Amino acid sequence: MTGELALTIATAVHEAQAARNGLAVAAALNCVEPSELAAFFHTSLLVGDEVDPIGEGLPASPGAASGRVVLSADEAMAITEQGDDVILVRPETTPDDVLGMQASRGILTSRGGLVSHAAVVARGWGIPAVVGAADVHVDLDRRTVDIEGTIVRAGDPITIDGGSGLIYAGRLETVGTRPPPELETLLAWADTVADGHVQVRANADTEGDASHGRDLGAHGIGLCRTEHMFLSAERLPIMRRFILAPDEATERDALAELEAAQTADFESVLEAMDGLPVTVRLLDPPLHEFLPDLLDLTAREATDDLDEIERIELGAARRLHESNPMLGTRGVRLGALRPGVYQMQVHALCAAAANLIERGKQPHVEIMIPLVVDAEELRIARSWVHDTLDEIGHPELSSTVITVGAMIETPRAALVAGDLAHHADFFSFGTNDLTQMTYAFSRDDVEARLLPAYQALGILPANPFAELDQEGVGRLLHIASEEARRTKPDIKLGACGEHAGHPPSAAFLVRNGIDSVSCSPFRVPMARLGVAQALLECGRVHVNDVEFDYDAAPGERTAGIATGADTPALAVDEALVLHVLRVRGFVTADGFVESLGEHPADLLNRLVDAGMVRHIEARGMYGLLPPGKERHEALLLGYASSEVAAGLASHYEPFLELNDRFKELCTDWQVKDGQPNDHADAAYDRGCTDRLAALAGEAEPIIAGFARALPRMARYRERLARAAECVANGETNRFTGVMCESFHDIWMELHEDLIVLQGIDRTAEGSF
Repeated sequence: MTGELALTIATAVHEAQAARNGLAVAAALNCVEPSELAAFFHTSLLVGDEVDPIGEGLPASPGAASGRVVLSADEAMAITEQGDDVILVRPETTPDDVLGMQASRGILTSRGGLVSHAAVVARGWGIPAVVGAADVHVDLDRRTVDIEGTIVRAGDPITIDGGSGLIYAGRLETVGTRPPPELETLLAWADTVADGHVQVRANADTEGDASHGRDLGAHGIGLCRTEHMFLSAERLPIMRRFILAPDEATERDALAELEAAQTADFESVLEAMDGLPVTVRLLDPPLHEFLPDLLDLTAREATDDLDEIERIELGAARRLHESNPMLGTRGVRLGALRPGVYQMQVHALCAAAANLIERGKQPHVEIMIPLVVDAEELRIARSWVHDTLDEIGHPELSSTVITVGAMIETPRAALVAGDLAHHADFFSFGTNDLTQMTYAFSRDDVEARLLPAYQALGILPANPFAELDQEGVGRLLHIASEEARRTKPDIKLGACGEHAGHPPSAAFLVRNGIDSVSCSPFRVPMARLGVAQALLECGRVHVNDVEFDYDAAPGERTAGIATGADTPALAVDEALVLHVLRVRGFVTADGFVESLGEHPADLLNRLVDAGMVRHIEARGMYGLLPPGKERHEALLLGYASSEVAAGLASHYEPFLELNDRFKELCTDWQVKDGQPNDHADAAYDRGCTDRLAALAGEAEPIIAGFARALPRMARYRERLARAAECVANGETNRFTGVMCESFHDIWMELHEDLIVLQGIDRTAEGSF
């Protein structure tokens, strides 16, 4: 199937390039359904009808995955650390499970729906997930899972298919398919159609997600969920200290720690999207979600198994417990009752933006207030932001850098959007919650049993959490859009629910004049194509009015992050990916982007499945396994030819001379007068950074010589120049810092690359 799809895309693109007219491009853009592109970005099962599933749930996040059953986040992290793949099986996931989810190859829950916590997080990370499997029963005491009568014990292998919702016993073979190079051209044309009309953005909460979204063609972030930043092992205890604070001083200290952490988080996300808009939603969930589970604490209290801290947490969980927390004290309501949280977040955002401006970056921050229902409520919340801006007094944090808007996720907000618009620069429709509240459906409860029954009875044509209800929810969207633009014609309107990644739903949004849609990074390519199709279909764009680039060669990276002007696009194949792993050791997704210009997720998945590469999901890292090292050595014989090695060798001696000087310079930067450099002597440090800039300049012709022998080496010149520029602009960690794309990191990678390519013995050479 994927072979036919690739051929269809390739044929359509080549025909359009030959015809060189807009009608041919329109035909190419409409040659496939956007949803079909998912086959190129997720693994699939190599099974037929001969393998029967043992259970079924809701297909929440596409892709297939196999692994040992684990029943807790701690188990998932521990077993993954040992090098084995796991499937996390839970009744439902909570924020406490996030690290375990990240460590897992797949997620299976018995409760929850397509917009549940498990589904949203899994889609954001590209992890296969099956949710709402009502006939899956987890017995934590016996450590078993009953899947429609089949008993699976913790540690037994299972396979899930997040595209179909099916569950299988044992480990089944999976396969990933790389997209044809012509897809890049097709999506570039889609972006040309959408340019100036509708932005496709990514939902992203981390620098890694943001970079991946941008690499897949996202033009900004439409939803950054700040609560996810509080869930790491380092942050969650601080958040709990804030919640449990017995006095104002303790609360202030906890908020100060959170602000420092959030500033770093925001800075990394904004930098990854430099020059593009980032919509940051202030804290949305109720506070009890950051505490341990109330039922678990109560059960352990009954057995006298709580320590002092846990008893305090139990008291807080009981105090904060609400019968229906999704309609209770969350979003802007929480900001009103505990204003320190929102003030802290705005401070952190402003500090992050100011830091980036000082470094010559272009942050564009859209602060979004969640769950507003009243104009006065939004006016007050907006004043919190502007009071903080006034307090900071940074001259460049103007309305062009930071804007304020609201999330429209309740029927009342949609109906009074005209009044709300007086106090908003933008609106973003949270279609998940708006659907839930319009139908009065508890989205985590109805998808497993009620909605399938309603669909079978013909009451509902589709699951409204998967496909936007155009008659009801769509009517509210239409009313809100008209009322908002009547009050403020230039107000920006976006949609950030996962409906934006569903092509027919996205088409409805486009027809209603939406300016941006946002979905999980892995759905961005589908959304880009779907938006272009919808713009042409509804007449917002006429293809004859668009100027297309017909001469871009298929496969050029015109649709993602462009490579530097002097840096050729890389043909990323198995040999190159294994080589980067050999040279760098353990590599993150961001590390691949740094070295290759992209994160080759599908290729890595195949190498992991083949047992050549280890994926340490808890740390987001990949590393070579012994079979991978053997495969690399075999491929290197053809990859690093004698001609390439000779070309590198002719420039290697000047590099080694420069290498000795660089090592001395690093020592001078770190040590002054025989003592660790405290960097109190600005003149001394400036002398070191000036020497680094000069050394970077001397390295350029040497690296250019390497690039003549092997063109991909040119990428090192660009990376080193960028690191040197960052050091000169005050980012001193980019001098000798570790695993932060510092000058030293890149230089060491370059040296190791040269050693491996030439077959040099580092010990014999004396390069330590």
